[in-house]
Amino acid sequence: MEKIIDSIDDGHYLPDVVGGVLGLPGAGLHAYLTGDFLHPPMVFDAEMWSDGAQWSRGSRQHTIDIGTLAELRPGDHVLDVGCGVGGPARLFASHFQVSVTSVTNSSAHRATCGRLHEQWLEQGGGLKVVLADCQRHLPEGPFDAAISINMLYQVPDHRAMFRNVFERLRPGGRFVIDDWMLTPLATADDIDQLASHFQYRHFGRIDQIESDLLAVGFPTAEAIVDLGHVARGPMSTHFEDQMRRYFAPRVIADWPGDPVTAPERPAYGELMIDEFIESVNLTLRMHQACHMTYRRVLVRRPT
Repeated sequence: MEKIIDSIDDGHYLPDVVGGVLGLPGAGLHAYLTGDFLHPPMVFDAEMWSDGAQWSRGSRQHTIDIGTLAELRPGDHVLDVGCGVGGPARLFASHFQVSVTSVTNSSAHRATCGRLHEQWLEQGGGLKVVLADCQRHLPEGPFDAAISINMLYQVPDHRAMFRNVFERLRPGGRFVIDDWMLTPLATADDIDQLASHFQYRHFGRIDQIESDLLAVGFPTAEAIVDLGHVARGPMSTHFEDQMRRYFAPRVIADWPGDPVTAPERPAYGELMIDEFIESVNLTLRMHQACHMTYRRVLVRRPT
């Protein structure tokens, strides 16, 4: 692992006993849902959404779709900004035969990502992880491609992040942003509600993100893929049902009780399930009202 550089850790993922019980500290409840993929499986696949056992498969396909749009090729050096516990980076490396430098500002994510990367490296892969604030510093490139998945809401200054990515790419290097984004219909109350559930409020906006990219030197986006129909369709239909029928029994078995009857426990399964469903249902309602969508954006540094 590369040494810590210019890092700021807000402690959001420390300590995480929930992900830790499955060997993925920092992954939280997502460890049960998609393993080491901390993003939703935004693929239009009713069979997958109706079977919680397949959500991890959906997240893998989601990740491969990102790599395909980023034109990843064998031998590329890829920058993964906001890497979580590293599931996407390891899939990029194995599926596309690329090397990946992962970046996170969470020491919990760095520790888990680094441990899992090292296990993968024993098989001959090219992976490393760096603890850094993407608004202030990114590892030296040059990189053939950069990818950011489902993390903009935690970054106050998107333009600073985009500038750092631009400077680390080779001429012709590709940058793919994959994230939930607010539409012009979103209100201040929407943002307040999101922040109350997700602790951050810096969501990308579809009417601002291209301006920020243009401001740092990227040309107009080459591709914009809108995946909001997934949230309005099969995800909305099956999400809560699978959370309660497929995931809740296992989570509650691992974390029984409640704060009244078992005040000594560090987490409570039923409470976690209810809070997570409430949070995601908020985003689904916002998708239905067209106040939110999910987008994948490709830009390229000029040659």
